[in-house]
Amino acid sequence: MSRLLPLVGILSLAACGKDEKPKAIVASEVANPVKESELTTVTITADAEKRLGIKTVAIKTDNVQATREVGGEIQAVPGRAVTVVAPVQGTLRGGASITAGQRVREGQTLYSLVPLPAERDLLTLNQGTAQARTQLQVAQARLSRAEELLADRAGSVRARDDARADVALAQRGLADARARQASANGNAGVGQALPIKAPLSGVVQRVTVTDGSVVTPNMVLVELAALNKVWVRVPLFVGDLRRLGKGQTVTVRPLDGGAPRQGRPVEAPLLGATAGTGTADVFYEIDNADEAFRPGERVAVDVTLGGNNLATAGAATTEALTIPAAALLYDATGGQWVYVRTAPRQYTRQRVEVQRAVGDQIVISRGVKAGAEVVTDGAAELFGTEFGGSH
Repeated sequence: MSRLLPLVGILSLAACGKDEKPKAIVASEVANPVKESELTTVTITADAEKRLGIKTVAIKTDNVQATREVGGEIQAVPGRAVTVVAPVQGTLRGGASITAGQRVREGQTLYSLVPLPAERDLLTLNQGTAQARTQLQVAQARLSRAEELLADRAGSVRARDDARADVALAQRGLADARARQASANGNAGVGQALPIKAPLSGVVQRVTVTDGSVVTPNMVLVELAALNKVWVRVPLFVGDLRRLGKGQTVTVRPLDGGAPRQGRPVEAPLLGATAGTGTADVFYEIDNADEAFRPGERVAVDVTLGGNNLATAGAATTEALTIPAAALLYDATGGQWVYVRTAPRQYTRQRVEVQRAVGDQIVISRGVKAGAEVVTDGAAELFGTEFGGSH
């Protein structure tokens, strides 16, 4: 019996070892992990809260005007974009400094144009010179013949003198013809140049000539656009045209986040609906004295919509979550955030999705709930405190 005990022990140990599972190998392990929500939470003291001037408002649901955000394109006002053309045929002088994008003022001299005769006049002058040359050759031949006859005592002195006078007259005629031809080829004086002036103050859009170019009548020299006022072309769905109020303005916003401006409707023909899109173009005018908008620039346009027909008074409204514009913050990548009070002297940064702006209110589509308290005054200071830019 004593010999069996070691064998039983060995079998028992083998059985126990077979039931144990190997411990999983972990590549890395984080001690004391921090929740993601805690990364965007700022806790400050009562003194700091007072110093930063923190103020909050409760997010609420408001009835806001129904708007449609569409894309628009900036255009020069028709009649305020002009092309400067050459009035006559000639050679341009003094326009080396005119370049696209340059600002010019009304009445500024762009070029000096040295006129040239028309092509038919050049042909006439060339023919006149050739004819005068031929007349001189004939006169010289007659003089030579008269001198030979006088030498042979077959002619008279008077005939020789008349031939000499004819030669002198023909020489003078050829000299005059050559002078007229040289003047027609561009050798006119500088005082005869015609000034080409800018008809309005604006920006040079395109330059088609260079200094020294020979131009023909009505040839385009430069294109100018006045930018103190510009139009916005807005393609709207045909069904929305009936929901536009008479005289209803729109909000025009640059795509780079610049300050919005009001656009006034202008009397312009409605173009036919575009096949495949069902849209028609309407136009609005905006003040642009600082030339912040340029022709061809794409912009966002907020159009306020009314009822389903032109007779409906007032604009249609819809319920939406709104926050003051002062509560909205942007990070370096364009992300949109607000700070929400989650506890006394504790503020959590939350990402939001902005739908549109209505006056000084921002319509939020998601990210926060009604009743939450968002920071208005001091939001930027909290942002700096979180990222180390404030003291």
